[in-house]
Amino acid sequence: MLDIISVLMAVTVWARHKQVLGHYNQTLVCKDLEKTSRIATLFGISSAFGLFLVGNFQSSTITTVHLIGAVLAFGLGTVYQWLQSWMSVCLSPRVNSRGVMVVRFICSAMATLLIITTVVFSVLHDMANQGKEVAYWAQNKAWWQAEGRKKWSYHVLATSSEWMLAFTFVAMLLTLVPEFKRMSFHGVKMHYDRDRRQVREIDGARSTEAIVASSSRSQETTAL
Repeated sequence: MLDIISVLMAVTVWARHKQVLGHYNQTLVCKDLEKTSRIATLFGISSAFGLFLVGNFQSSTITTVHLIGAVLAFGLGTVYQWLQSWMSVCLSPRVNSRGVMVVRFICSAMATLLIITTVVFSVLHDMANQGKEVAYWAQNKAWWQAEGRKKWSYHVLATSSEWMLAFTFVAMLLTLVPEFKRMSFHGVKMHYDRDRRQVREIDGARSTEAIVASSSRSQETTAL
């Protein structure tokens, strides 16, 4: 499921970039808007790739890759939100309303706060349990009675913050829906004037004409 979501997220990031470029080329807006959009697109694609890593490498099996994916997905994703919020200032009120701009800034601020709480409580939970993996114990062990598991509330707070962080990304992407409704894409059109056989026939005829012309010139030179 996360694989599909990551692909859709990458497509959304690309569509947003095309939208910003289209508006930039048609109207007078912030001079750094095009450059900012390219940088934001890089962060957005990286965030989508991080989401792909999170979905395919579980923390209980390959922890390092999972953490790298989480940093890409949430860390760079939050930077992407801030860049989109700043671009909303330049695009307001032609593309988006001021209300949408405010919502995006709120989502960005909440994402930043939730990243901090996720990291802090995750570190506190690991420190309390001395680095032992106690968050994925077997179901036959009651979590409230398990010996050796300390500060379980830290893990709950970190996990809750992570889920709320994901919802801020969803809210940010949903604010793009009204703008995308006014867009239309036209695919690349390719026209072939000649097929392969026609090319060969024409090239062959030209070669024959060139040979005949060359022979004629040679004969005329010899006659003279």
